[in-house]
Amino acid sequence: MAVRAYPYRVTVEHVIPTPWISLDTGAEMGEHVESWDYSSVLRVQRRVEVDLTSLLSECGLPSTARAALSVRYWPVTSLIRHTAVHLPLTDPDPTGKVLAVLTAEVPGAELAGAVTLETSLVLVQAPVDAVEPFVARRPGSVLWRDERTVRLEGTAGLLPVAPVSFKEQGLPEQAAWYVSLDSADWMSAAMGSLLVLLNDDNPAVRKAVEQPDEPDSAVVLQALMIDVVCDLVGRALMDEEFPSDAVRRGRASEISTAALVQGLIGGFLSMPSESLPDAVKRLRDEWQRDPSRVRARAQSGLNFLGRRS
Repeated sequence: MAVRAYPYRVTVEHVIPTPWISLDTGAEMGEHVESWDYSSVLRVQRRVEVDLTSLLSECGLPSTARAALSVRYWPVTSLIRHTAVHLPLTDPDPTGKVLAVLTAEVPGAELAGAVTLETSLVLVQAPVDAVEPFVARRPGSVLWRDERTVRLEGTAGLLPVAPVSFKEQGLPEQAAWYVSLDSADWMSAAMGSLLVLLNDDNPAVRKAVEQPDEPDSAVVLQALMIDVVCDLVGRALMDEEFPSDAVRRGRASEISTAALVQGLIGGFLSMPSESLPDAVKRLRDEWQRDPSRVRARAQSGLNFLGRRS
């Protein structure tokens, strides 16, 4: 999380949050959300203990100042923040502490790629006579904050991958991977229509599978994801039967191939606040004129060769 410099006193102490947990599984949220698709509702919760008396004192505010905890969320594809929780901090115990339970529900239709959850403690109201220098006065001033970004299954976890020997399968022996997609029926289940074959004879690919956390392995896997995005989206853009309106599940009540491809478009290729039909129309025109530009957009969306967290 980037460190922000505020023109007033803030605190890095006196706020003790627990990790976010999933209300559906009861487990702590990991690096990505498991068993998620675009019809899901992301339901998460955390507890935050605030030593309100000490916090206000450290920030130079009188004990009569009012504060609140806020939770906002946004997908990586949009600059629009949505508020999920705004909880005033009232009735501290005799030691000046408040224990708050923050529960957020985020509709899957508003997400793509990854979601950032921001928890902040903000000033609601300060007495007018608070005139000390470098002290927050305006409502909404942030006195403490933290962020957590998690990737959504659908950008990685929903891709079926199989390491095989390309030599034995009769595929080009020096290739790295092969993306097999049956796009005859976009509403069919993605798990039955898509298979990404990884060449186990290729040392770099084999290392990426066995040691995915190594820096050079991360580059290989990012390059794979760019190929998958461009291959699947490219086929969809060339097919007039590909639905531009959002779909969720296929006929087998599983995520459809169309929904998976739409998720890739929303996660890596759409512009901020752009609707899915507008994104499909723009990308279809772009693909016909300059497919390399679409690939460049995928590289940008995946932050290829850029900073990795």
